[in-house]
Amino acid sequence: DRKVPFAETNQNLQEYKFLQENMQNDSLWKLLMGMRACGLKNDALMETFYEIVGANYKSKGDYAVYVFHDRYDIPVKGTDHERQGESEKMYEYLICAICPVSGDYEPGDPECGFLFPAFMDESAALNYIDIYQADMNHPHIELLEMLGI
Repeated sequence: DRKVPFAETNQNLQEYKFLQENMQNDSLWKLLMGMRACGLKNDALMETFYEIVGANYKSKGDYAVYVFHDRYDIPVKGTDHERQGESEKMYEYLICAICPVSGDYEPGDPECGFLFPAFMDESAALNYIDIYQADMNHPHIELLEMLGI
């Protein structure tokens, strides 16, 4: 969903840094790195991720968890900000959107989600994640706790 990566920065979309101890062993950060590396094609990693979300996410009703993988060619620009031919850098990322679903399982707008890794200085900041919260007055703190933020 476009609401997650294109939300108003510093309002609904906030950047968080993973603590070093939360980037080791069996961390969710390592799981996200594996999901990103395989392009979401490893069923065991995906099942583990969905189980973690299901065990921790608090919702008043039914919800769906959507995870997308994509790559973005980072344009090379000169000092005049004009594009300079082919890109040499690639930004590979995951978007997760957690959405309520109606009785016929139609997804609504995301309640929360994330963009991993964060995009900083025209590259992937692997130790940062952008967290989306639709309602900043009632954020899903369990998402932050689950990620170890």
